[in-house]
Amino acid sequence: MIKKMTFIFAPFALALVLGACSDNEEPTANEEAASPETEQAEGTEEAAPAESALELPEEDAVVAVVNGEEIQGKVYNSVARQFESTLASQGQDPSTEENLQLIQDEAMSVVIGNAVLLQDAKEKGHEADDAVVEERMEELKANFEDEDAMNEALAETGFTMEEMEEQLREQLVYESYMEEEIDSPEVTDEEVQAAYDQFAESSEEEAPAFEEMEPTIRQSLQEQKDQEATFARVEELREAAEIEVKL
Repeated sequence: MIKKMTFIFAPFALALVLGACSDNEEPTANEEAASPETEQAEGTEEAAPAESALELPEEDAVVAVVNGEEIQGKVYNSVARQFESTLASQGQDPSTEENLQLIQDEAMSVVIGNAVLLQDAKEKGHEADDAVVEERMEELKANFEDEDAMNEALAETGFTMEEMEEQLREQLVYESYMEEEIDSPEVTDEEVQAAYDQFAESSEEEAPAFEEMEPTIRQSLQEQKDQEATFARVEELREAAEIEVKL
């Protein structure tokens, strides 16, 4: 089963575009120096199944309306394809009735969750810095031979350059919101030690020293806490939102 959906916002078009880029080009120095957000988005794009069993809506169809904001099929479709690829990469058959329903439910939950978070962020005054947006766009363009190649990759996803820029802008809004509005408890030393002990006891091989693993364990536990806090905020926002699913 797909790991419970996350609301760590990554532009959907960005993942697909970089995936298309990686299919056709060798990694460049610019790709290696990409921002953490770009690396994260690129990492979410698995090799798509040869034949998709998904019944996807038209790109310009309205699949949901969240507080009056329409969500287009192209946004939902890109998330659904990523979930489909994730299942395939885990050795599961995405075409089973159960998994097709799972993909549909999870993809819709993610796009609605991101929508309510971004709406709340904008209502609270979070904005994207134009200079940073331009910097992120240049980092993205550096993954391609030229702008024409990038436009071609974008066209395959159904997104335009302007829509790509808007998604990058929304990511910056999201990052600001997460930093200032989502309050999650700090991981304690006791929690880190307990997680290490559990790992060491369950490992078939001798575990690395605690000092070696401590930073990684602490980061992982903190990310879990951040996710839990985000889930809680999403549930609050969804309960207060007017949501109409049209799919």
